[in-house]
This record gives sequence, C-alpha cells and structure tokens, in this order.
Amino acid sequence: MLSKLFSTRGYKTELTQYSRDRGIDIVIKIENFGLTHTWLVQAKRDSSPAGVKELREYSSLRYRDRVDGVIKAATSSFTKEVMEEAADHNLKLIDGNLLAGMLNHYLPEGCTEINDVQAKHARGLSEEIGSGAILKRGEEILANEVVTIGKEKFMVSITNRNIFLKTESSGFFSKSSQIEERIEVKEVLGIHNELNTSILITGNKNLKMYPISSRKFPELVEIFESLRPEYLKGEYLMLSSRNGTILTMLTNKRLIAADISEGIQKQIFHKRIVGLEVKSGFLQNDQLVVSEDS
Repeated sequence: MLSKLFSTRGYKTELTQYSRDRGIDIVIKIENFGLTHTWLVQAKRDSSPAGVKELREYSSLRYRDRVDGVIKAATSSFTKEVMEEAADHNLKLIDGNLLAGMLNHYLPEGCTEINDVQAKHARGLSEEIGSGAILKRGEEILANEVVTIGKEKFMVSITNRNIFLKTESSGFFSKSSQIEERIEVKEVLGIHNELNTSILITGNKNLKMYPISSRKFPELVEIFESLRPEYLKGEYLMLSSRNGTILTMLTNKRLIAADISEGIQKQIFHKRIVGLEVKSGFLQNDQLVVSEDS
C-alpha cells in the first residue's frame, strides 16, 4: 500500500525481501535534474507508539546506508519524545491519522485494492464516508446526516473516533463527495445545546466552534452525547452560556469567552483565579466578577 502511495507521487519504489530487510520495508528514489534522492521506509502496523530506543536504532540506518533520510510509517501515533528525537536525525514520521489523510488525498481509488482483512472492512464502509476514506480498526459509523453549519450545507458522518464534514456534488452520470474536514472525537471539548442548534466546540489553543442545525436535531444531540466518554479524558466542557455571538464556557481547566466566528476573546485558567464575586443591580442581570492573578 505504501509502495503504491509513493509511486503515485513520482517515486521509484523497491520492496525489500522480508528475510533481509534489516527493518527496511521499502526503498524509494526520485530523480530530478540529474540528482537522486534515496529514502528508506519502515512500515509498522501496531497499536502502541514506538519507543525512543527503537527509533534511534532505526534512524542510524541513514548513516550506515548513506541515504538522504528515513521514513517511519505506523498505524499508531507517536509520543512527544519520539517526535523530538526524530527531528534530530532527519527521520520523518507518518502516524495513522496522517497516513489515512494521504491515502484519502492521493490514492482514493487505490485504497480499495488493498488485499487484507482490515482493508476489506474499510472498503465496505468507505462508500458511506465518501472520498475513499479509510476507517481504522474498531471505527464504526454512527450517523450520516445533512446539516447546516453557518450558512453552508454539509453531510456529516459521525464515527466513534471522527467527525467528517463532507460536501457533495452531482454530475451527469455520478454523484461524489469530498471530505472538507475531519475532527477527531478526542479533540472535542463539548457541545453547547440550544433549542434547534448545537455548537460543537473543538480544539485547545486554536478553539473552533461549529454552529450545527439539522432536521434531525434530537438524534444528532443524542449521538454527540454518546461520544462524551471518548473526550472526557482531556479538557471538557462543564457549563456554557450564549449571549449573541459570545459563548462563555467553563471547562475543567479554564473559563473562556469566545466569539463563535472569531474564536477566543478572553480566557482565564483555573490556577490563575484568585477571587469570585457576584454583583447584583436593579433591573440588571447579575454579574460574575472573576479576579485573575496576572
């Protein structure tokens, strides 16, 4: 699969023999203006991130084989320590999410030709997701619904791991869909629910808000709520209140005032709060005054 992916980008690829690979699965080369660049590729199908020791051993191949660089592609993720170590040795990392994105973009048709059990499972679901998307092992579709975000219409496909926002187009003989954005469930902070609209809140430093409305609003709210156990492991929304375009949110880590279209206007982390006071006024709403240690 990786060999075919690199081939589509103009690389000459050579699969190594299993008994002599020394940790190298593919050798890729590209020639431009008489210059040849050679990279070694290791493919790992695993469920746990690679350790720093293993990475150092693999990165030494660059010096031993005198190549331009080394690529490690894995179905899992990489720890921060591994990513820092890789940067020191010109070792490029492709994690499972990046790999899926590359396949969706460069090899949407070829994805259906992968001949193994996991690919067959992905192939059976890719038509529902669209654009050749590959679902990971254990990922299942919970809903496919047409929604309005702002003033634009999208098809939203919700799995237990990702939320895909898709646009659809129709030709004379066919109908196709294009994934515009993928939101990992673990990036979700929470959902602010109103009468006929939900605001999906995602991200950390780069907070993003998606005002979502749908004809099947109650069903979508129920599905979003079912995803709570997946994102409660990190920062999560506890309370929220909206006034015009300003959404005030209390998470387990900070107090945030954000404009729905522009993002964070003001935030105070819990550890910096030194005082709270409620002020009441005649014919006015109560005010919560928060004192911050700056």
